[in-house]
Formats: sequence, C-alpha cells, structure tokens
Amino acid sequence: MTATGTDRTRLCGCCGRAFPAREVAELGVTPGVFVCTGCALWAARPAVSFTLVRRLPAMTLANVLRRLRSRTHSLGAEEARTAIPILPSADLDRTAAYWTRFAFTETDRYPGYLLLNSGNAELHFSQPGAAFSPGECFVHVGDARRLWKRLHDQDVAGIGPVADTDYGLREFVATDPDGNRIRFGSPAR
Repeated sequence: MTATGTDRTRLCGCCGRAFPAREVAELGVTPGVFVCTGCALWAARPAVSFTLVRRLPAMTLANVLRRLRSRTHSLGAEEARTAIPILPSADLDRTAAYWTRFAFTETDRYPGYLLLNSGNAELHFSQPGAAFSPGECFVHVGDARRLWKRLHDQDVAGIGPVADTDYGLREFVATDPDGNRIRFGSPAR
C-alpha cells in the first residue's frame, strides 16, 4: 500500500500515517501490510526491554522487529507477559467518556467490548448480562498526586482521597458509574 501512489511512501497499517519506505517494515505474516517503529514498539510493549528502547535510535526498524520477535518467542510456554483486567460496563459510551478523563484513550471497540490504553496500561470493558458485580484493579502511574489533583480540580466524580500508604505508595481510588474501582498509585516521594 502506498500513500501517494509511489514506491517511496508507505502507509503504516496500524496508525495510518505515511512514512518513507525505509522507515517501515513489511509484516511477515501479512504481505503488503507495513508497520512503523512506533507502532511496532507499542504492539510489543510488554516484551520491550529498556536496553532496546535506549538503543533504538541506532537500530533499524528491521533489527527492532527481529529483536522483538526473538524476545517474544524466548518466553516460556507458561510465562505470563502481562495481565489485563476485563471490567463490566452497562454503557460502553459512558465508560469511555469517564476513563478518557484519566488519560486513557479508546483504542478499539467491538459489539459489547471496549479497549482503553494509557501508556503501558490497558483496560478492557465488556457488557455483561443483566446482573453483574463490579471489578477492581491497580494501575501504576508516574505521579498519583498530580493525577489526583488534575481530576479533583476538574470535579471528576468518584475520586477518593489521595494518601501515602505504609507500604510506600501514594494512592487514590476512582470508582466509575458501574462501581468498578481502579486504584492509581505511584511511589511516595
């Protein structure tokens, strides 16, 4: 796929932006589909080591993808890479509107299912049957007090107090309209 009809520009199959052909790599499993470095790193974020990110400017996209593939395949068959909570939502539009105020962005939606991302954190919401119980999870953030202050200043509903814990974290709880409780925390400084 080309953005301008020439072989010099390619569209990233993920973000849709146009890049010079040398700045994208063709996906091996889907010929004709290309991906930029940013999207490749986003897609493989649980597997990316800090060493790889520091070396990125000196690496070509092909080398980055090769490293990521080898890192992913080196995981043991029973090793977990990441965990993503799936929380209930009676109204996915309302849920998306609430959590985007917390710097989450809607990244995908299917009938009855919503995906939100913020940095490396990912939340999934599904529309359950008539009766459901709310869920709970923890999200690490860079500065819980700063996030709490911004939300508090915007009068976001469902925000509990921010406090330092005896186990070294600064935390607060946000309760969404469906009763889901997400605890946001960062190291107490």
